[in-house]
Amino acid sequence: MRKFITFILIFCISSLVLAACNNGDADNSTYSFELAMDSPEDTVTYLFGKKFAELVEEKSKGKIKITVYSSGQLGGDREICESVQNGDIAFVVQNTAPQVNFVPELAVFDLPNLFPNTEVARKVLDGPFFDTIAEKYEESNIKLLAYADQGFRVMTTNKKIETIEDFKGQKIRTMENPYHLAYWEALGANPTPMAFAEVYLGLQQGTIDAQENPYEVIVANRFYEQQKYIINTNHLIHLISLITNLQLFNDLPEEDQQIILEAAEEAKVWAREQADLRVESRINTIIENGAEIIELDDKLKGEMAVRANIVYTKIRSEIGDELVDSILKAVSDVL
Repeated sequence: MRKFITFILIFCISSLVLAACNNGDADNSTYSFELAMDSPEDTVTYLFGKKFAELVEEKSKGKIKITVYSSGQLGGDREICESVQNGDIAFVVQNTAPQVNFVPELAVFDLPNLFPNTEVARKVLDGPFFDTIAEKYEESNIKLLAYADQGFRVMTTNKKIETIEDFKGQKIRTMENPYHLAYWEALGANPTPMAFAEVYLGLQQGTIDAQENPYEVIVANRFYEQQKYIINTNHLIHLISLITNLQLFNDLPEEDQQIILEAAEEAKVWAREQADLRVESRINTIIENGAEIIELDDKLKGEMAVRANIVYTKIRSEIGDELVDSILKAVSDVL
């Protein structure tokens, strides 16, 4: 009997030690991931990605480490989006525009003047519509984690815009996006796709008359040195998405998935706060350097909206009515 009791005690102790060792091994294992972006460090895009990486490491107690690569170190926007889709890069932070090549339904964010302000945009993107668009990402093996933003895209020019006729003939640089081109054409301007690196020289030499970008980009690239006016067209919100590979995310243990989701949520909120603060700072820089900021009156905004209908029709024909109507309803519901 004594031997039997001794055996039982040894077995129980051995089992406990083995369990502790196994638990220790699990707790000490780590994941190392990359997070890529095409944007430089002095941007909300970088701040968003860096904050996310820090929060993941903190919440996982060092178990999950994410190294951030900025300024296109791992490729341009299109390349890194393709890489995250294929699972070659774990995380990407970027604007939605290049993702249209992989998730065509993201053209819904090219609907001009969709959001009256950032508050409405953020409420829509934090509501049920987020799940709707996230499903479209998943069809392309991409997991959408969060949307932050960099405020609205606005127009800079040397011609004061006060009436719809003032847009006529202006050579404005845009991204090579068919919906963006169609919008400016509808306003009467002459949209001209151009490599971003050539924009400052183009403004300086008069190859182009105008360009459109968020305030942060305008100041970072000193476009205000070549432009007299910043026109608050607020035609598109500049979304910044945080995405990962769907299969990679699904293969992680549930507790690690939760850490990533919580970190993405917190980083999103923080990045939006930084975006608002930086817009105010950039506006001050522009004014201090002699450029004038122009607010559009309601009459002109209304005329621009009417002309933008052609873009809505174009996007509906490409992605269908259901998604367009869904986001329009989401906007209406929060107004």
